Amino acid sequence: MSRRVALYLAAGFRNTMAGQSRTAGARAGGGAGQPMVMSGTHDPVLVTLSIVIAVFSAYTAISLGARVRAARGQLQNWWLAAAALALGGGIWSMHFVAMLAYAMPGMAVGFDGPITLASLILVIACVGAGLAMVARPAPTRPRIVLAGALIGGGIVAMHYLGMRAMQMSAELSYDWRWVLVSIGIALGAATAAVALALREQRGWSQLAAASAMGAAIAGMHYAGMQAAIFTVPADHGAPVAAASDGQGYLAIAIGALTLLILMLALGAARIERLVARAALRESRSALRVTVADILRRRDAEDALEEVAALLGAHFGVSRTGMGDLDSSATLFDYRVCWTDGSVPVLVGRHPAAAFGPRIVAQLHAGATVAIADLLDSDLVTDAATRATARAVDTRAILVVPFLRAGQLRTIVYLNDREPRQWTADEIEFMEELAERIRFVIERTVAETELRELNAELERRVEARTRALQQAEDEKREVAALYRAYFENTPDSLFEIAVTEDGAFIVDQINAAHERGVGMKRSEVLGRRVDAVLPPRIAETVIAHYREVVASGTTAAFREVHKLRGTTQYWDTTLVPLTGPDGRVVKLIGASRNMTNQVVAEEALRQSQKIEAMGQLTGGVAHDFNNLLTPIMGALDRLNQKEVGDARDRRLIAGALQAAERARTLVHRLLSFARRQPLQAIPVNLSELATGMIDLIRSTAGPRVRVDLEIEPELPAALADPNQLELALLNLSVNARDAMPDGGVLRIAIDAATVADGDDRGVAPGRYVRMEVADTGIGMDAETRRRAVEPFFSTKGIGKGTGLGLSMAHGLAAQLGGALTIDSAPGAGTRIALWLPRSDAVAARIQTVAELTPRRQGERVLLVDDEEAVRDVTAQMLLDLGYAVTSVASASDALAVIHDGNWPDLLVTDHLMPAMTGTELARVARQLLPDLRILIISGYAEDAELNPELPLLAKPFSLPELASALARAG
Repeated sequence: MSRRVALYLAAGFRNTMAGQSRTAGARAGGGAGQPMVMSGTHDPVLVTLSIVIAVFSAYTAISLGARVRAARGQLQNWWLAAAALALGGGIWSMHFVAMLAYAMPGMAVGFDGPITLASLILVIACVGAGLAMVARPAPTRPRIVLAGALIGGGIVAMHYLGMRAMQMSAELSYDWRWVLVSIGIALGAATAAVALALREQRGWSQLAAASAMGAAIAGMHYAGMQAAIFTVPADHGAPVAAASDGQGYLAIAIGALTLLILMLALGAARIERLVARAALRESRSALRVTVADILRRRDAEDALEEVAALLGAHFGVSRTGMGDLDSSATLFDYRVCWTDGSVPVLVGRHPAAAFGPRIVAQLHAGATVAIADLLDSDLVTDAATRATARAVDTRAILVVPFLRAGQLRTIVYLNDREPRQWTADEIEFMEELAERIRFVIERTVAETELRELNAELERRVEARTRALQQAEDEKREVAALYRAYFENTPDSLFEIAVTEDGAFIVDQINAAHERGVGMKRSEVLGRRVDAVLPPRIAETVIAHYREVVASGTTAAFREVHKLRGTTQYWDTTLVPLTGPDGRVVKLIGASRNMTNQVVAEEALRQSQKIEAMGQLTGGVAHDFNNLLTPIMGALDRLNQKEVGDARDRRLIAGALQAAERARTLVHRLLSFARRQPLQAIPVNLSELATGMIDLIRSTAGPRVRVDLEIEPELPAALADPNQLELALLNLSVNARDAMPDGGVLRIAIDAATVADGDDRGVAPGRYVRMEVADTGIGMDAETRRRAVEPFFSTKGIGKGTGLGLSMAHGLAAQLGGALTIDSAPGAGTRIALWLPRSDAVAARIQTVAELTPRRQGERVLLVDDEEAVRDVTAQMLLDLGYAVTSVASASDALAVIHDGNWPDLLVTDHLMPAMTGTELARVARQLLPDLRILIISGYAEDAELNPELPLLAKPFSLPELASALARAG
């Protein structure tokens, strides 16, 4: 209203209230002279009119709210202003009519025009601001509550500002409890008004919502009136009176004007709605036609891209598209996407769970999902889904699922980057279009599956063709490989045909079989097996054939036959081949000549047996050495002292000779066992053999001619000269015994080199070879095989120990060389000792007479754990003029040294408990660097002895001990 109308109303109210008759009646208040609290009455007609105005205002606001939601751009702002005027002006009109419906007895009431107009402007502004807060699509709950508070606060402010505009002779105060009630009703009514205006309301539901909201607005006003307290002076009369006719007419005029304005607004909204619906129907009809035309095209993918763009333009969203759920139901494959450029394109494979488990569950159930705001929805309860929404810049979604065979397969979706309240009409139309799209998608899927099926069929045909070709090629290749293998393998292969009457016919043999059995292929092909092989062999072979034919299974066996004068071992495998009737029609056989392997295995067994015997004899020989040492020492001392008469001396000499023979036997045992203590040094074999040639000739006898052949400039060999002399003498004696009627014994010494692959059983390397050859009776294969066994002899009982060759064999092996035998019956024997070559210069061999102690009276520390050996050795040292200190262990010897009793010479046994003699020598040499050391031992491994230390083998005589001490320095 204009200010002129407001002033006119205010003046009229004053005149009307001043001209009212004062009616006698009871005054509300106390006695004479006291202020009175006035109470008034309401005109029921005007009260009803005010409520009608409130309801109609609410109805209009709900209707205009729908237009606000449906409109876009500037039109939305116009409808927002219309809704604010309708609801704000209606509320103010309802308030003003209700104020006119109230009258107090004898009280003239007027209204201040500016304040009244200010209350109208205030409520319209607050309502407009509140509606503007929720004008955006899908407002959040906090926004709705804040808008309700703003509108409710404007209503309360309008009401109490309107009360402030009242001009009368009474003082106005309020009951705070009713004030709170009115405020609560205003806030609740305003919030309800906002919420209802945002909802899709139609028909009776819209009327019911408007009635509830209007009643709440009216209730707020009358609760506020109930809070008002009017107090007048005591001398002011107050007859009861109702509202005057002029007051009622004014209220009716205001109400009628308000209703007219609201009806015009409703009419405008109705017309706009009809126009919008007509335009929407036309737009949707055109869209249906366009979509149908597009979807009829042959290229479904391009059609879907165009349809996505049309959907985006029609619904005014920021993104549209389609996606497929993979067979594992874990990934969405987004293959079609359109955007308006404000949001990123959503294509590719993305985890289904990232878009929310509740959303995906509804899609799996076949339900359309419409969410106004992903950040404020009951379907979005996890942070991951909200993070995904922010990442793809999406707030509102509308998703229509497609199920195939009860399983979710495809979705069509709309996305908006702003919150948006999807209407039922939009959802219904989207589902209709989605159904049309589904047919295209199904057609696309069918076409894709058909193309894949055709491609798969082509692939299978091609693969089958390739497989057949490959099988044919492989068959030819296998046949060629089989033929190549059959003809070139070293194994003897054969094919035997089995006739119906059970006969066995040679169908095929390979070249290896020809060589192995000595039969030509042309002589055996097509013939019966029993006609080709000797009777005994044929009987055995045919028995194996019949066994395989009867069992029908592969069989493997070993055959031993006498072929071409020798015993041969053959491993044969037979594989039966059956015909269509299941009968065995052919045998495929493979044979391998195992004779060499059998011989090698037998040789290995003999070697292992010899090794076992060597371990046994080595241990026994060591004990014998410890026993012989005191025996020989005592006998040697008695012999040198010439104790007793002539008969006693003869007995002592005989016992000493027997002890010497026992020592030789023990040394041979140790040499065979490769445990003879060796002093391996560079040896000039030419000098050694030349020095022994006279002894060998005298031993051989006059009927044997001894020849010595030595290569000029012969390199030195690494050997123990004493043991090598013994081995050469033993080989010479064996050669003599092999020539009972006389002959030639040839000793040849030369340098030799063995290369890789040599078949003589000698490791590759550089050697000095000493060969002893005779022209005697020779050896057969069995004798050659057992020749190096200990105690094996062909000389008869009492004519040999059987240790000569085994000792030589053990010596060569212990030095890192080898012994080879080349012999045949009637062709003599050649035995060669292969000794490692040494690059050092060989030392001159000294005689026993030259080896005498150089220092007498020196202190000797003797260490041996055997008391008898220790005693006899100590006596020998005393006889040689040494001062002797004897101890039983290495620890005792070190204690003597630590006590300051420093010896000039250390003589120690090698094998002792806790610490060996070699270890003792190393510790003692660290304490006394100039200490001379002699090791005595009857049993030791090469690795345990220090080759730089002088060594004396047990048992030993006094001269041998003297010689060893001289070598020790």
